[in-house]
Amino acid sequence: MQRRSLSLRYVILLLFCLLILLILRRRSSNELSDRLEGFNSSVLGELELELEEKLNLDHKPKLAKKPKCSNYVDYSSNRHPPYSSGDRKYPFMRPRKECRTFESDALEILISDLKSKISDPDLARLLENTLPNTLDTTILWHQPTSMKHPKRSPETFVVTGDIHAEWLRDSARQLSVFQPLVRYDHKLKDLIKGAINTQAGYLRVAPYCNAFHPPQGSHVIRAPSSVDNVYPQPNWHQVFECKYEIDSLASFLTLTNDYLENSDYDLSIITKAWLKAFERILIVLQRESLPLFDPDTGYALPAFYSFKRKTDIGSETLPLGGVGNPVNFNTGLIRSAFRPSDDASILQFFVPGNAHILSELKRTRVNLFLRKADIAADFDHLIELSEEFIHGIEKGLNEYAIIDHPRWGRVYAYEVDGYGGTVFMDDANIPSLLSLPEMGIVDVHDEVYQNTRKMILSKDGNPYFLKGPYFEGIGGPHIGIKYAWPMSLLMRIRTSDNDEEIIENLNRVMDTTADLGLIHESVNVNVPHGKDYTRPWFAWCNSEFGKTILHLAKHKPHLIFKKEFAKEPYNIHKVFEDRKTS
Repeated sequence: MQRRSLSLRYVILLLFCLLILLILRRRSSNELSDRLEGFNSSVLGELELELEEKLNLDHKPKLAKKPKCSNYVDYSSNRHPPYSSGDRKYPFMRPRKECRTFESDALEILISDLKSKISDPDLARLLENTLPNTLDTTILWHQPTSMKHPKRSPETFVVTGDIHAEWLRDSARQLSVFQPLVRYDHKLKDLIKGAINTQAGYLRVAPYCNAFHPPQGSHVIRAPSSVDNVYPQPNWHQVFECKYEIDSLASFLTLTNDYLENSDYDLSIITKAWLKAFERILIVLQRESLPLFDPDTGYALPAFYSFKRKTDIGSETLPLGGVGNPVNFNTGLIRSAFRPSDDASILQFFVPGNAHILSELKRTRVNLFLRKADIAADFDHLIELSEEFIHGIEKGLNEYAIIDHPRWGRVYAYEVDGYGGTVFMDDANIPSLLSLPEMGIVDVHDEVYQNTRKMILSKDGNPYFLKGPYFEGIGGPHIGIKYAWPMSLLMRIRTSDNDEEIIENLNRVMDTTADLGLIHESVNVNVPHGKDYTRPWFAWCNSEFGKTILHLAKHKPHLIFKKEFAKEPYNIHKVFEDRKTS
């Protein structure tokens, strides 16, 4: 009995020791795991291999973990070396190469070539930071064309920056500056084709909406958004915001037309899905061309769209039960409930938006309608309806949008209602009155445009032209009456032929980056160096800066280039042709 009792004690003691050993081993393993979390991916992979070999475990190859990348909101709010050699000492604000969301070889070639020619090292650095910002930071998802899945179309999700949602307008303008490069970079071409496909998908399901969540299957985390009282009610799992803006519809056509013109008319993008999205656009235009009241009976007509939001900000919702203020009949113009700033229209015939859709329908006529024989689809009914809108909007703008102003002469109004009501102002967001020549609606030297330009660039002509001791420019109600948008100065540069005006406004923009070397959404005109600004990461405006420098390189090279390059207009295509022959 004593031996049996003793043996039992030994067994219990042995089991206890084994239990302690297992606990210690697990703790040791956990501690090792915790330590590994702080290592970089390559060291992590080596340690995992060693650990598994020691434990004689079956090892399966593992992908190296991507190095931890900073949130660009934080990254863009702090200066990073190396600094430019000019007086402004701009930091280098591009994320590390492994942290960039998309890479384009053609863009890197273009940046390098421009830097070698620009005389001011600060301007060269600012271009280096801003031009690639959209590709560096905002391509949160791209599904490329695949040989394994030839029927699968490319898709691309492009965010605005610090808000993880895609605005149709913003993304089209963010990508616009890269369109001339698509013939030299297959990956970039595929990216933009993907952006067109993704926007077409959004428009097919929610043509009244302006901003969208990531596509299903992208595995991109959705940003929280408000759920408003909107008719027709969208699917809020797909839609981030549903403000009907005519320029959002036009922007899809801008994205497509830019691609067609720069890809030597690659019509493969004009699929049945694209044509269905275009049809949805025309249906919305048809509905929103109707007045509030029946012209024969005077009765109120049913609204095709309404928007109501619980808010104490008047510009964030619509009056009259969410329908908006009345517009007259038989004007040829199209209603827009909201402006490109996402502020509610006061009078819903928004003139820059009507000009934008007119411009894009005309471009679509040239780029697509005249090539319909090369497209395996019948869309004659869409062509016919488009021609009606082209005729009606053009007539409406000439009859209702040009007003005899008592001080400024014949000018374009910002908004009209067809009853004689007018809103005289301009907003920094594009499309704007300032941007009319860039849309191809009027020549920059046109008398009515020049009168309008003088009006909207003066404090007594435009209530949102803001001027302070440190900055001046056009703002808008979206941010308030102290903040002007650098975007308005960039458009001012691109619509000017005056060297002094161009240099003055370029310096204003360069002096108000808050020493961060990026262009912000808006800056307080009363605070030096742009230190009080909104949105540290606003890719749209960075793309506009890049586009402005390319514009000056082509039209005013003597203002920004070294002497040996100052006489010849810059030609992007020559850069790549010279590389082929060298």
